[in-house]
Amino acid sequence: MKAKEIIKPTLVLVIIAIVTSVLLVVTNEITKEPIRAQQIAAENESRQAVLPDADGFDEGQTVEMNGTQYTYWTATNGAGYVFSTQNKGYGGQVVVMTGITSDGNISGVTITEQDETPGLGQKALDASFTDQYLIAVPEDGFTVTKQGAVEDNEIDAISGATITTNAVTNSVNDAIRLYKIITGGAQ
Repeated sequence: MKAKEIIKPTLVLVIIAIVTSVLLVVTNEITKEPIRAQQIAAENESRQAVLPDADGFDEGQTVEMNGTQYTYWTATNGAGYVFSTQNKGYGGQVVVMTGITSDGNISGVTITEQDETPGLGQKALDASFTDQYLIAVPEDGFTVTKQGAVEDNEIDAISGATITTNAVTNSVNDAIRLYKIITGGAQ
């Protein structure tokens, strides 16, 4: 083989690789801020959904519980707090956002990240499931039952998705404990 037969295609490939890399870097720089703005808007929308009486939220603060840092947001008008907590579900971590009003009522629960089984664990996204938590903060938190909820603090397990139900319930219970820590209540 001649050197020209090897060098010319190699140079063409190197030039294509350099141009492609530069275009990727430029595209990343152009889209970085709009993507971040969309993420912030989605997070604010989730916070507003679980604490609808809030007129806005602070930047977010952290509080430590059992050696773990948790993020929470305070409503700027004093309506309450929003907590982001997570626990292991069947398909991985289930991230739950819980709104608790200043007077101690759970105003909303939404799942912001999950990878649970379609048709089973993903039923936790339904309002018919998350609305079970919309009561005054129970003294001892929530418990999961498979026999049908009798008490206010009992949560009906999703049939076939008890692990997911426990993950969401544990996350809401963590939010309750965090609420008690930041408001000076008992742990």
